[in-house]
Amino acid sequence: MVADEVARALGPVHAALAELQGNGAIIARLAAALGQPIKRGPGRPPKNAFAAVKAGRGGKRGRRASSAQRECAVIGCGRPARSKGYCAAHYQKFRMLDRTGRLPADWVADAAPASVKNLALPRGRAGAKALAEAKKRK
Repeated sequence: MVADEVARALGPVHAALAELQGNGAIIARLAAALGQPIKRGPGRPPKNAFAAVKAGRGGKRGRRASSAQRECAVIGCGRPARSKGYCAAHYQKFRMLDRTGRLPADWVADAAPASVKNLALPRGRAGAKALAEAKKRK
């Protein structure tokens, strides 16, 4: 009696499984006819970062692929660009010039490689004086 109730409850499940298996056979025949295997999903993710590096997906999260590296926007720099088209050192200079209101017109975000002329900023008293003048202008 219990076996009959279980068989009756599981009847639709068995029918659905048989239909899925039949569809799987159709997919396998179609793949063989096309000469290519058909992927069924994304696959398992790597268990650790080392496996991701070995698989060629890079290990650092949130960074762009290094294959698309471009040169710094400052003429003659030659270092790889990190942010807004500038290398790390020139990006800090870009931020400081922007913050103090002394950013030249050719220093733009996402500038083309080797398209911006470098600036020699004044140091010591001359630098402090130039910074004070820039603050007054604001």
